[in-house]
Amino acid sequence: MRRLTPLILLCLFLALLIGLLVQGGKSGVTDRYGEVIHETRSDFSHIRIRERGQLRSLWFVDSEEKEQCQTALDLATPGRLQHGYARALLVSLLYQGSQERVLILGLGGGALLHFFQQAFPTTQIEAVEIDPVVVELADRFFGTRSGPQVSIHVADAFDYFSEAREPYDAIYLDAFLRVPEDSELGDRASRLKTVDYLRTLRAHLRPGGVVAFNLAEADPGTPEDLEAIRQAFPAMELYSVPNSGNLVVIALTEIVDLTTDELRRRAEGWGARADLGFSLREIARQRRDRAP
Repeated sequence: MRRLTPLILLCLFLALLIGLLVQGGKSGVTDRYGEVIHETRSDFSHIRIRERGQLRSLWFVDSEEKEQCQTALDLATPGRLQHGYARALLVSLLYQGSQERVLILGLGGGALLHFFQQAFPTTQIEAVEIDPVVVELADRFFGTRSGPQVSIHVADAFDYFSEAREPYDAIYLDAFLRVPEDSELGDRASRLKTVDYLRTLRAHLRPGGVVAFNLAEADPGTPEDLEAIRQAFPAMELYSVPNSGNLVVIALTEIVDLTTDELRRRAEGWGARADLGFSLREIARQRRDRAP
């Protein structure tokens, strides 16, 4: 048998190392979120449901088997938000504290919806999700469904406003941020980033209303997304999300000169609300001085 050359040995070593790294990544996900209890493909996405104890999660999977966690829910306390970016989105309460009508664009497993049901039982919630399979999985595995307080619509968020809608106090948009690159959702989601669409969102807000966006800070398209938000809204505020790659943006229907002291006072006013499950004061500390 011919001896293996150093180049071949190096290639074999690198292939083995890459394999170990991939397996290690999968093992890390399994260790934290548990085994896959359901897996399916829709017209839009490859989806997995994982479970570890009371923690159940919904994942999108790309063509390279990389998983993105869209929703994590503690079945014992579904109203407690598990992800830092989801909690950071609720900094919107410091700008619009009375959120009687809320619109959520992008349902996932419905963690944000469960939060509002627990913390604000009189708030009327509408959620829009393009993928009927996601809506079915949210019902089956996360107990997320329409009811007296909730209306879930299977629709493209881009077309949702083609019919007359009552204005909202707050809109939460996480529909184009955690989509696998090879998913058909990518092209559809890009339409939600246009200045015209963002102005449509603004037109469907009540006076003082806000839109909360979850952005991927390192994404090459994020500066362009921020510029589109600037053009569509009179003002916006940015918040870092520690230990994550997320950036939360609060778009405002009016210019608000909110000092750091006033922001802190508003956050302290929410301090007695134990049912929030997190501290708005901690989130308020992550406010950036200026947009990049």
